[in-house]
Amino acid sequence: MPRLPEFDRPEVLNAALDVFITDGYEASSISKLLEAMELNRGSLYSSFGDKESLFREVMTTYVDSFEAMTARTLVGTSHPLQAIKAFFTGLFLHGETVRLEKGCLLFNTISELANTNKPLAKEARNHIFVIRELFCKRLQEAKDMGLIASGLDISAQADTLIATMAGLRLLGKMGVPHKQLEQVIDTVINGFSQTEK
Repeated sequence: MPRLPEFDRPEVLNAALDVFITDGYEASSISKLLEAMELNRGSLYSSFGDKESLFREVMTTYVDSFEAMTARTLVGTSHPLQAIKAFFTGLFLHGETVRLEKGCLLFNTISELANTNKPLAKEARNHIFVIRELFCKRLQEAKDMGLIASGLDISAQADTLIATMAGLRLLGKMGVPHKQLEQVIDTVINGFSQTEK
């Protein structure tokens, strides 16, 4: 009977996430990952496969955590504009400051690997597109309720929210204080709520 791995899988995946999100995919060497995860080479390969397989599992775990927050806010809040604001607030104002300053694994991956590892970049992009579709859904609800201008292009506004996510991630990496991030969020949400006169 094969021996079970003697480590906490979520814990070592989180350690690998810290390496990938700080150094990027290419610069995250196996030796760096082994040191952070406190595993030997044999355990890493037998439990996770190669570096790319490990990265995919790390991304899945990251997305699962992201989706839990999304379910509470963007999906779980009844008022559509409040739901969008709750999503941004949860993502940028209530998270760990240290993690915020390292950026987002998905945006980082798209930026780094768009031209060098298209399959991994596409996986990250697909996860962002899920959020974009939810933005479209909640914005359409807001439009139907008369909360935003009837002539507003929902698709373009969803893209604006994705761009805001990316921009806030960059501001977070720059160490911009939460108060300023909150002002950006308020400006975007208040802009949507301006109905036609």
